[in-house]
Amino acid sequence: MDTELPTIFSAKRTSFVRTSVIREILKLTVENSDILSFAGGLPNPHLLSKDILSSVMESVVKDHSRFALQYGDSSGYLALRTQITEKLTDVPWVTSDSISITHGSQQGLDILGKMFMDEETNVLLEDPVYLGALQAFSPYQPNFFSVPMETDGPNLYWLEEILSQNKIHVFYINPSYQNPSTYTWSVEKRKQIATILDEKEVILIEDEAYRYLDFLGNVYPSVSSFRERNDLTFVLGSFSKILSPGFRLGWAVVPEVYRSLFTAVKQGNDLNSNQFSQVVVSQLLDQMDWTKHLDSIQSYYYEKQKILSSLLKEYIPEAKFVVPEGGMFLWVEFPDVLQKEMMNQCLASGVAMVPGSEFSQVSKLSSYFRMNFSFLEKEEMEVGVKRIAKVYRDINT
Repeated sequence: MDTELPTIFSAKRTSFVRTSVIREILKLTVENSDILSFAGGLPNPHLLSKDILSSVMESVVKDHSRFALQYGDSSGYLALRTQITEKLTDVPWVTSDSISITHGSQQGLDILGKMFMDEETNVLLEDPVYLGALQAFSPYQPNFFSVPMETDGPNLYWLEEILSQNKIHVFYINPSYQNPSTYTWSVEKRKQIATILDEKEVILIEDEAYRYLDFLGNVYPSVSSFRERNDLTFVLGSFSKILSPGFRLGWAVVPEVYRSLFTAVKQGNDLNSNQFSQVVVSQLLDQMDWTKHLDSIQSYYYEKQKILSSLLKEYIPEAKFVVPEGGMFLWVEFPDVLQKEMMNQCLASGVAMVPGSEFSQVSKLSSYFRMNFSFLEKEEMEVGVKRIAKVYRDINT
């Protein structure tokens, strides 16, 4: 009887919940420290100054505990919302009132799914697409459509075909150093697609979690900054990749017409985001040399990307990938292998990658894998790539 309870009593929507192979792999790597993992999108923890963090934490406890240790505004700590407005978004109409602090950008995805998606909703996704978006949206059972990605953004022919033949309500995008493909939309495509979405009256959910991870320090204008329909435009950001995922803080830029509803849905989720983390992050933004901090992350990840790219070219020259402009991943095709077989043999050999099929809303054969380069050290990456190379050779002999 116990084994039947989830089926008997769970809501219908739970049958649409997707599990995350990434989280399962991370669990394996925690349980088995011998596994070298290219799987998780893990920022390097050494890039946040421990001296500054310790000083700020002490200051928050001593001088700001009245706010930091209490419930807060559901929209978020005002000082932090103001800093995001001034430093971390380029949407022309944004104000501190437009910003809602979320429990990571993932909560923003879930709230927007609750607000806009049900069985009658047509949602357009990039293909491939961020797995976390699929997990957030799937329980609301929308009708998914996919537009294929090119190295400079969505295929415009297929985008216009989809939009002309279907009433698309929501388009979710990840235009800068996309997770997982690493592709970055060109400025020209950003402008063109913003105009198309205005004409078709499509809600845009723009996920800019990687916006500040360009290896050369470039910051692309958001697609949202080119839109005229501000009332149909949402932008999500995150502190996970530029400070630390441990704070579990992100933000959403919400148009005025939807702010009350967004806040009400959020209150049902968590009352308010972690107040202590918000005050700490606000103090960090106030006291750090922000430009220098971002420069250090960008240059560090650039070097790590070059190391992994070089190792793959040396040990698995058959591997195919586009060298990204930024971000934390390579999107690697290993020709002539079955994805499941390679993943299982890699895990058995003590190395982990995320199979590309996880990043699609339809099951399909693929020999792509997402490989993270931000976390492992050079020596560990070399050992890991050698293990992958051996598995690849064994499969192809």
